[in-house]
Amino acid sequence: MNSKSSTLLLSELSLALARTRATTRGIALGRNYSSQIGATAAASAASPLPNALQQKWESAHAKNPAFAVERDLPTPKNRKREIGLFMVFATITWGAGSIIAFNYQRMTSTPVTAALFTARHNDEVREVLGSQLNFTSSFPWISGDISHLKGFVEVEFDVVGDKGLPGRLVLKSRRTGKQNGEWKTTEFYIAMADGRKIDCGE
Repeated sequence: MNSKSSTLLLSELSLALARTRATTRGIALGRNYSSQIGATAAASAASPLPNALQQKWESAHAKNPAFAVERDLPTPKNRKREIGLFMVFATITWGAGSIIAFNYQRMTSTPVTAALFTARHNDEVREVLGSQLNFTSSFPWISGDISHLKGFVEVEFDVVGDKGLPGRLVLKSRRTGKQNGEWKTTEFYIAMADGRKIDCGE
């Protein structure tokens, strides 16, 4: 073997040895990197994360008093004034409704309608006030009270005829005896503005 062949053989051996060393080093580095990743994952799984948000999330339940006081509850509104105003409004509405209902009951009662009908056909009333005697408005105020249970009628209300003269009709009646007793009219007239009284009971 000559010197040229020996040199070529040595070069090939050196190149092969270098490739073997590089391969061995790469394998070793890969093993070390895999070992580090595995150790990090194991450490992460073994120890809890030091994350404040994660800790709050894990402790967020109703039985944890520390979590329960972390949020400020809204201040309840004082509704005493609203309740008081509502009670006043309800009382006024109920009172006004009751007054209107009782007045309507008196206006449509038999004593009032009968008194107006009798006065309308009275000759003296027709002569002074006119033939079309009626209430002064579509919803007049009927003063007084009517009680069939106690046996009395005491009402007064304004009337006007087709001659335009106003008057005030007064009716007072009492029941003698018990519930089946006879009714006796004590006052039934129309008071005029000039002081005259037109007797409607004749």
